[in-house]
Amino acid sequence: MAQVPIQPNAPGIMPSPQADPLAALRDIHLPLPIETWPPAPGWWVMAFLGIAAILAMLYWLWHRWQANAYRRDGIKQLDAILKEYESHGDISRYLMEYQVLLKRVALTRYDRDLVASLSGEAWVAFLDKSSNCEEFTIGEGQALIDSNYRLEPAANIDKLSELGRLWIRKHRDLPIVEQAA
Repeated sequence: MAQVPIQPNAPGIMPSPQADPLAALRDIHLPLPIETWPPAPGWWVMAFLGIAAILAMLYWLWHRWQANAYRRDGIKQLDAILKEYESHGDISRYLMEYQVLLKRVALTRYDRDLVASLSGEAWVAFLDKSSNCEEFTIGEGQALIDSNYRLEPAANIDKLSELGRLWIRKHRDLPIVEQAA
């Protein structure tokens, strides 16, 4: 058999062991660095939605703050009435000013036709219904029923003041059925 001469650069044939096989390899190509700016369109959408959500939340908080301004004012006036009572000690005057304040706050929140004509038991029942408690008809609020007609009304001023403060802070809408009645 005749031997075929080996060609040194023939494809598929290993070069001789004297040549360095790694010298023929090319270096690894690294990818380009990832750019952080400008962000992808999805990030722009997320940023816009995030800013819109924050602005909507701020608008809601501001609107809620403004809507409850009458409550803060009512509590300040209640504190002033209590401080004035501590100086003069006239319980009849305190109860009259207390009822006027609660009526003013109620007229700010509720329909005038519903609130303006209420007095006595109907008034304290309204206060209970609007605050989800029974402290006006059963507890200290009973002093409001006929305090205008008594010479020396009896009431625990501290508890009554706290009850008024609670009502101013916590009163809510009445169901539509009760408002229509």
